[in-house]
Amino acid sequence: MKKLLFPLVLLLSYSTLFSQDTIFHFASTRPAFTEGALLVPKGKAQVELGMEYRNFRNVQELQHPSFQLKYGVSNFFEFRVFGNAASYWHKGNDSINSNATGLHPIAIGMKIKMIDAKRYAPASSFIGGLTANVISTKNFRTEYVAPYFKIAMEQFLPKNFGMQYNYGLQWDGETPKPTYMVAVSANYTSLLKKSTPEKHRQVKVFTEVYGLYPQGQDFDIRVNAGLAFLLNKWVQIDFSAGAGCTKHSPRFISSAGLALCFPNKEKKSKE
Repeated sequence: MKKLLFPLVLLLSYSTLFSQDTIFHFASTRPAFTEGALLVPKGKAQVELGMEYRNFRNVQELQHPSFQLKYGVSNFFEFRVFGNAASYWHKGNDSINSNATGLHPIAIGMKIKMIDAKRYAPASSFIGGLTANVISTKNFRTEYVAPYFKIAMEQFLPKNFGMQYNYGLQWDGETPKPTYMVAVSANYTSLLKKSTPEKHRQVKVFTEVYGLYPQGQDFDIRVNAGLAFLLNKWVQIDFSAGAGCTKHSPRFISSAGLALCFPNKEKKSKE
């Protein structure tokens, strides 16, 4: 834990040397597990791609890749499609299915803005949808369509600090018992020295704690930290690393990804 937080403290200290002018809020789900309340702007499409590695005591998991497609239908509604292809390697030789690779069920959902942020009062949004079990490979296909929902809240604090809070439930498509999710994240954003209005460049550093509780099973608590570089108002790259705090959590987590926002084409008026 100390080894994970030390680089974060250095990055946070170094970032205070950057300019602290107005920052640009990029509505990206990546790289944190905790999600903010902002939506993709109306008429814009966004693609987020990432790879994530998780090392459990008996299983290694690699998502290659996870992807999320978003489209801002209006200022209050966002349409989204999420999925991931994954590989699993069991460390024990006695496992019936020692290795597996495939596509998990695609999730089709939405994000709805509920409340705007006011001073220290957080903004909030509702996220929900269904996993389409027929859109997956046979080895990862679930028996039922599974719903999920989440409440995302976000505070914009002075001096470019921010806080995010999530609470939600999801089902696995196999049993009627849900998995409860809760997450809290803190972040700091700063402009880079060479940032200009035309080429807006900034870095966001974050740390978070989140937990998963499958009903009737054991808690899974994890910590994570990382950073996201906004190269301009349309491209973001990110890196993060974390670890589990309980025996059922992964020992180590790492991820890297890319987010691309495609602006809507403005129609040129006829002269």
